[in-house]
Amino acid sequence: MSGPGRYLVTGGAGFIGAHLARLLRERGDRVWVLDNLSTGKESNIPAGCEFLRLDLAAPGFTDRLPAERFDAVLHLAAQSSGEISHADPVRDFQTNLAGTVALLQWASTRTPRFLYASSMAAYGQPEITSVDEGTPLRPLSYYGLAKGTAEEYVRRFNRPDFGTTSFRMFSVFGPGQNLDNLKQGMISIYLAYALKGEPIVVKGSGDRFRDFVYIDDVAAAWTAALTAPASHGAVLNIGTGVGTRVKDVLAQLLRALGKPADHPIRWEGPTPNDQFGITAKIDRARRLLGWSPRVTLTEGLERMARWAQGTKTP
Repeated sequence: MSGPGRYLVTGGAGFIGAHLARLLRERGDRVWVLDNLSTGKESNIPAGCEFLRLDLAAPGFTDRLPAERFDAVLHLAAQSSGEISHADPVRDFQTNLAGTVALLQWASTRTPRFLYASSMAAYGQPEITSVDEGTPLRPLSYYGLAKGTAEEYVRRFNRPDFGTTSFRMFSVFGPGQNLDNLKQGMISIYLAYALKGEPIVVKGSGDRFRDFVYIDDVAAAWTAALTAPASHGAVLNIGTGVGTRVKDVLAQLLRALGKPADHPIRWEGPTPNDQFGITAKIDRARRLLGWSPRVTLTEGLERMARWAQGTKTP
């Protein structure tokens, strides 16, 4: 690809989307950011991006998109909470499935590349907890159901002149995560409580586990895919392959913040249909993208703690 690229990043005012938009701008690309600001913040949008305040759940939203030809659409806009999906499954469907299909149809005539943010939630809770992309999908939440179904639409749209890739992202964390949103992002939720000096509210068992993957590693996978034809039509796990129990990540987070190990924790019942734990097999992403995660959980927590305490910016 020669010269500056032209990219549309949906959800670009959110945690992962803003990070990707920033990377693209830093290398000199033109970036359009689409977001409805329901959870994202306009202040997250990097300087120099063109901002489109649009809602994927609104009928006819594609009529308001720019008449541009893009090098790629990076689609991250979503209702991203399994808990909220149970409270309002219709809204979840409209945003995560209907909105994605409408965007796919629009993009298929305006760009050669479409990258989609799926989720580990699509797997549900398989009997074998280390999952590859061939593991059957048995989602527990409406959110996971919409993400897995949208993946199939993304795959069916794939063709030689419109290459699509879906990323099943595991538990992404790092600087820039929304500390005001207590419905999404396990580490950011715990961090928000700890910073306020309040008991950390934990919903579910401390023996649950997650595959935590750092934001810089996630962004590296997305940008690698932009120039990786072998990934066209593929679904890729983006994680580390390492599972960490909730009680262990709490201990590591408190250490990173310089908080006492006996900081109060309030254990509550689980959220509806929460996963107990899975980890990602990432052989396919390694092979097709030449990608591997580089930042450990310990290092990532230290970076996030410094950012949250005001000593570093994202």
